[in-house]
Amino acid sequence: MVEQTTGFGDNKTWSPKILTEVVGTREQALAKVPDLVSRFTPDHPRLISRRTILRDGDTFMLIARGWSDDYHCVFKVWEVLSDSDNSDKVRERRASR
Repeated sequence: MVEQTTGFGDNKTWSPKILTEVVGTREQALAKVPDLVSRFTPDHPRLISRRTILRDGDTFMLIARGWSDDYHCVFKVWEVLSDSDNSDKVRERRASR
């Protein structure tokens, strides 16, 4: 999952987005994160003059510098506990552990 800055100026908001789903262990999911972060194109800024990628344990951050402002994205691995659109799928996954 990525949580990224959307909007401009005083109208910036923080928006979550699921990038991919990994069926497997937490370690397998975490192994995929560096590649996702390096290929990720944030919503803002449109023209990036500098990209900085940071890591703190299991959390990754991308700081993207635009012409007038910096935007950031935080990447984390989350376990799906429930999903009203896919409740059977979540239940099966949890039972298979």
